[in-house]
Amino acid sequence: MSLSMRKDKIEERMAGIERDMKDMRSEIRQEIASMASEMKETQVALVENMLEELQDAMSSGYRQVAYELYISNSEKKFKEQYSYDCPPGCDRDGCISGFVEDHLRKGIRDMDAAPPDMAGTVVKSLLDSDNAEYESDRGTACQYCRDIYSVERDNLLSLGEKFAAYRKSMSLRRNVTYFKHLPDDLTVTEIIDPLSHRARFVMLKNLTSGSMSFKDLGEITGYDGGHLVYHLNKLVSAGLVSKEGSGLYQITDKGMDVMEVVRKMHGKQARL
Repeated sequence: MSLSMRKDKIEERMAGIERDMKDMRSEIRQEIASMASEMKETQVALVENMLEELQDAMSSGYRQVAYELYISNSEKKFKEQYSYDCPPGCDRDGCISGFVEDHLRKGIRDMDAAPPDMAGTVVKSLLDSDNAEYESDRGTACQYCRDIYSVERDNLLSLGEKFAAYRKSMSLRRNVTYFKHLPDDLTVTEIIDPLSHRARFVMLKNLTSGSMSFKDLGEITGYDGGHLVYHLNKLVSAGLVSKEGSGLYQITDKGMDVMEVVRKMHGKQARL
């Protein structure tokens, strides 16, 4: 090999190393900026989470006080208005206690414990059960007492539905807060940018089927040398791909999660 040819080869390799170093410096600067942004966003999110937890605790305490106050007033109304013309052997005080504990208090607890979106399902189940019992009391002396209970129950459930609507609005607001505090730089560098090049997506997609060597990845992408290293480093730096001790590359759990999101998005697009 002539001296001029060797010189050209050396200059080509030096140019490649210089490009790789430039890319590395750029990635390091991006990583530092991302870390700073993430720390700032984490601090803000931590404070907001603490405030939300405090608000949830206060809301829960207020709801329980409101429920107990209403149930206490309902029990007084039961004792004042319930019929004294009870069937022989009927335990009037036991009936009142049953309506208060087994129906009103249990019903509102079940409703309040359910996720806000499921509150309507709990209410329907309670009403279906009460309607079946009402039919068995229809035309008897017990119907008068059950009519009183039905009014108190409907008013209490109405209060519970208002609280459920408030809890739902708070849940939606927390989701908006979460999206708002997604770190821009970190999300771009770790998820969006790594998938923004066809070669990187092709590698990630094929790695879902199993580990691959550097040579295998070069064959499926059509890249080799420094170009392949550059794109592969993007995936490794983002935590989407890792290198095994054997020298093979494999997709990480984070990488699989990202591909699962892509799969769901593609499925929705296909149905449009």
